[in-house]
Amino acid sequence: MEGHFFQKGVTFFKNHRKKLWISLAVVLIGVLAYTSTLENLLRHTPVHDLDRKGDRYYEASISRAIYTFAVVRGLNGVISVIQGTAVAVSPAGVGLNLAVGEILDPVNDLVERFSWVMLISTSSLGIQKILMEMGTWFGFTVLLSLSMLLILVGIWTPRGIPINFFAFGYKMILISIIIRFCIPAVALVSETLYDLFLAERYARSITSLEKVDKEIKDTGLLATENEDPGYLERLKDIYRSAGEKDGIKEKILFLKDKISDYAEYTIDLIIVFLIQTVMIPLVVLWGLIRLVRYIFGSSRLFSGRGEI
Repeated sequence: MEGHFFQKGVTFFKNHRKKLWISLAVVLIGVLAYTSTLENLLRHTPVHDLDRKGDRYYEASISRAIYTFAVVRGLNGVISVIQGTAVAVSPAGVGLNLAVGEILDPVNDLVERFSWVMLISTSSLGIQKILMEMGTWFGFTVLLSLSMLLILVGIWTPRGIPINFFAFGYKMILISIIIRFCIPAVALVSETLYDLFLAERYARSITSLEKVDKEIKDTGLLATENEDPGYLERLKDIYRSAGEKDGIKEKILFLKDKISDYAEYTIDLIIVFLIQTVMIPLVVLWGLIRLVRYIFGSSRLFSGRGEI
């Protein structure tokens, strides 16, 4: 009896040797993926460099976004001190009323919109960073293990079963790879395009805004924080003194020029962050989705039963 079962086992092994070896490999991959051993093995490959570049990109981009927002909001705070003060000047005996608020009102609207852009950009970067960390776990630990299970079931499924587990398993492998690597790929593409087309524009704009901030403070239209608590009264004294010297008009015109520069550079920053943090990731993800759909629609790998 024992010899009979042994003989049947030998026969079964000979007839299904290929299936058994493939099943063993599938189980091994599934176990390695589920226990994160596969991910640890990838740390010694170029894949780890891709992850490290992705981490570095998101950290640098978030820091850059926060710094930019601080610069713009800080400059807007300086301008807000000047805003709302009506200046009465009477050069050459002609009454002239210069409302500083009318010059600076558009700035508040622009900063408000810029704040929304920076909120969207920073949120987008933070979400992408979290998705990259989640993709490491979900892409391989969950989906790859599940795909190995489906392939294993498909290997030993009889022909009469209408469900193609084998094809589902292959599709899950592709999905797991895309989820695992799509966000690092987005980071790599975004960083490359930023360095090529946006870095110079950003550096020029942020440097110019810092210069505008200094020039506005140097006009004498702004009282410093170290002065006495009645600095608004002192500000009015500055205006009256400048009016007596017929210099306030020139300062206000200079301020208008600086506000124009402020708006120009702020709009440049809006363009940079929208392209970097919203448009590029969406385009890359759209391209990956189109690629998956093309592979699913054209490859014969997923149309057959996958018998071995």
